[in-house]
Amino acid sequence: RVRRHWTTPNVPIGDAMVKNPYGLRNNIPTDWVSVYEVNKSDGDSFFCAECGGKFIAVQPSDPRKQWFFRHERLSDCEASRETAIHLMAKQILVEERKIMLPYLVMKPEPEVYREYKYHREIKLYQLGERKLYCFDAVQDEVWMDGKVPDIVAVSGNRKLLIEIVVTHDIDEDKLSWIRKQNISTLRVSLSTLPYTATKDDVKRCLMTGWQNNVNIMQWVHHAKKQEHQTRANEHYIQQVMEKGLAPQVKNQKEEAPPSKRVSRDRFLF
Repeated sequence: RVRRHWTTPNVPIGDAMVKNPYGLRNNIPTDWVSVYEVNKSDGDSFFCAECGGKFIAVQPSDPRKQWFFRHERLSDCEASRETAIHLMAKQILVEERKIMLPYLVMKPEPEVYREYKYHREIKLYQLGERKLYCFDAVQDEVWMDGKVPDIVAVSGNRKLLIEIVVTHDIDEDKLSWIRKQNISTLRVSLSTLPYTATKDDVKRCLMTGWQNNVNIMQWVHHAKKQEHQTRANEHYIQQVMEKGLAPQVKNQKEEAPPSKRVSRDRFLF
């Protein structure tokens, strides 16, 4: 017996989808549109961002069926929703030259935990602050030592790599290359965007760092992490002693070293 599965417009990208709800209005590279925004009576034309072929907006009256764009002529183009969101996000970053950067929470090294134990109430060291950061320049499709990061953002003499993840995560080969280059790299996950998401929704995610109250920004490598590891260790030990949680200073808080302000680098990458 064949079981039929109906898909709804709110299904996230994580589910297998072959339909593409995004096209370019009148073939203008910056004018992305969702098929749910299309009014056929407006007389606009829509095109595939991948191959340039003309699209037809398919908008079934059956509410159980998805709306999507299909090529006007038979084509072997493999443009997908994933490709469209990926291109859209890169274009927004190049145009806006800014993105929400998260802070990095750093744990002390294992030997610190072994000596001072793990304490849930201790606040871990925080490198940087959550901030909408503006760059001097943002480029895509830049070749770097045989690899092509999704985005290379430049501020002064510092570089930040940005990887846009929709369905396929960063592979181990690229992660290894990133660590070898020692360039701070941000992973942006757009996998939970609903099927009906528009370009404005993608932009909001990039500028706020949130989607459905879930953080979508993650440092996969931070060039300053090792530099700050000693500070993270000292920060943890200091708090343990101040709270009298270390065995050797329990009930002897007066012997704890004076509190020091945790230093935060004003540069986030």
